[in-house]
Amino acid sequence: MLKGIIFDMDGVLINSEPFHFKVWEETLRRRGIYIEYEIYKACIGSTIGFLMDLLHKHYGISRNDEELISEMKIVKAEMIKKQGYPPLIPHIKELLYRLFEAGYDMAIASSSPMEYIENVTEYWGIRKYFKYLVSGECVENPKPAPDIFLKTARLMGISPKECLVVEDSQNGCKAAKKANMTCMAFYNQDSGKQDLSLASVVVEGFEEIDKNFLEKIYSHNHHIPALVCETSRLVIREMKKEDIPRLMEIYAQETSKEACDGGGKSLTEELENFESYRTYMYEMCDMGYWCLVKKDTAELIGRAGIEPKFWNHNMSVVELGYIIDENFRKQGFAYEACKAILKVAYERGAVSLYCRIKKGNIPSLNLAKKLGFEKIDYHLQEDSQDMEVWRYTCAEIENQLQ
Repeated sequence: MLKGIIFDMDGVLINSEPFHFKVWEETLRRRGIYIEYEIYKACIGSTIGFLMDLLHKHYGISRNDEELISEMKIVKAEMIKKQGYPPLIPHIKELLYRLFEAGYDMAIASSSPMEYIENVTEYWGIRKYFKYLVSGECVENPKPAPDIFLKTARLMGISPKECLVVEDSQNGCKAAKKANMTCMAFYNQDSGKQDLSLASVVVEGFEEIDKNFLEKIYSHNHHIPALVCETSRLVIREMKKEDIPRLMEIYAQETSKEACDGGGKSLTEELENFESYRTYMYEMCDMGYWCLVKKDTAELIGRAGIEPKFWNHNMSVVELGYIIDENFRKQGFAYEACKAILKVAYERGAVSLYCRIKKGNIPSLNLAKKLGFEKIDYHLQEDSQDMEVWRYTCAEIENQLQ
């Protein structure tokens, strides 16, 4: 269960990396040293001590040059007095408010000095959102070591596995990975070309990030079923391996055999294929067939969802499908589930959805019409002649919401 969210500060909360480079560039210039950005960027996300190691390696500066650090602090204070603290990342303040209201414990784990962290958070009015502020000065090993994240989790009273880290640097992503924490990376163009591949997901902005998005990222990282959405009577969530025997029972029902693609596989095949299906469909495609669970009884009564398909070998489509246990049909569950999934598909960027329905399947034809699908003149080569293709334009959802 996701309980705590840990934010890096520089490059995540404030756009400070250009500022920090200018501070060091000016400090070293006063000594007649001209630092190259390609050398400096290796320290992004780490501590001054890490940078001093780089300066020693490339420019012969002593690792213990306290006078240089004092000179840097003077230059930094001059720049802050002249131009203020680095600006907030766009939409970060709104995100902090959303997550605070959602009830998460939040903390900052930054390589910057504690005084600077305190000053920045007070200056921008975001201190109230964080339960703890932790500086890299307080741990033995800087990022990419996991020390600062592990210390922050201990202070928050939660396990590392219950944390999600928001980072913008390769060092930070490595530290989160070593701490066994889920990592969401923010691609900040001003943080240099960082390798963020160790993160579970990379985002380019915070305006659309919310509780549901973070819960999904967290669930995928730990390979547990994520919530897709809810209706008045249903929880729609990703499948887990334990669901497959129950779904196979539904596929095997006499009235289900012609309606469900999954009916042709054995239980053993379904179980063996599940891990690859989950990774590809849920984590990579952000689609898939999902379980329909009744809220009042927690019964799994069917599945529904969307999957990417190639039709006639060249047409890429997103296909909607569903199946309901015959004991729960004619109660509106199919409409309720598919209506919610249309909205999810729209929110995830789908433009059009398609479905294939046999001419004699009157309930499914009526459902398609009720949902707003329209029959089109298209036929799949592998389909029988009595199979029809219906299309739904997701812009209809936008019209309904306005």
